[in-house]
Amino acid sequence: MASGPAAFASSTRENTNYARLCRLLIDIGTETLRNIFNGIHYPAAASLHKILSSSSSHYSTLQCLKKRGVLNPTLWGKLSTSSSAEFDITLLMVLLRNVCGLSPPVSTGNWDELPPESDNSTEANIVRIKFFRNDVYAHASKASTNDATFNQLWKNISNAIIGLESGKNVTSCATAIGKVKTECMDPDTEAHFRDLLNDWKKYDDNTKEMLEELTGNQEKAIEQIIKIKENQERTHIELGEMKGIFLLKSSHIAFIFRLTVGVPQMTFQPRTSIYSFFHILHF
Repeated sequence: MASGPAAFASSTRENTNYARLCRLLIDIGTETLRNIFNGIHYPAAASLHKILSSSSSHYSTLQCLKKRGVLNPTLWGKLSTSSSAEFDITLLMVLLRNVCGLSPPVSTGNWDELPPESDNSTEANIVRIKFFRNDVYAHASKASTNDATFNQLWKNISNAIIGLESGKNVTSCATAIGKVKTECMDPDTEAHFRDLLNDWKKYDDNTKEMLEELTGNQEKAIEQIIKIKENQERTHIELGEMKGIFLLKSSHIAFIFRLTVGVPQMTFQPRTSIYSFFHILHF
């Protein structure tokens, strides 16, 4: 497991605030996203087998994500498990966005844009969890947040998580959130959740960089294809022009040949025959 940006033998209140936010996202957030996934692909064990089957409509999507590196070997290996209980928040985010029939929030049309507060859809709250993760990670260098920042982030994240739950799960989820907010954590536990949040953020950054590089390579390839096509069209035009010139010259030669073939049948007078011949040609 990657080590966090800061390690402490003992924690201040601000350090604990940061660790609690990490735990809220990683612990409660993961469980909530897993509930969404299981609700779409139920029962989980049978659905996982079906999704990975080559006859599945999602199979090609997963293979594409694997080839692009979005599903790295670690995440791909977790797909072979018999239960979604092994899925971490990183994998769940990828699956929810790609193989669960969900679309980007209608309010934005984009998985990577924070939705307005008026949008309380499942998709919008999934996006919010990731965005609020970034807000928490902004404090990673010191791994601490003051009380005012902590309370605002806690409210934002809690509302997004509860917004993803339904029915009786809302009450149990709210209870779990309250417990995380007040439960004591030793330094090792705090470091554990800091590390998990760092791993999640690092994965997203690496994936984004890799996809941007792939996009750049694709754009360069498209530019090369366009250039090749333009050269082909230019060559085609030039060949057409050369063909036209050739046909024109050929017609002149054929015309001269026809006139020349007819010359022996003409009666040439001394001194004037050659002039008569050229006169015919120019005529």
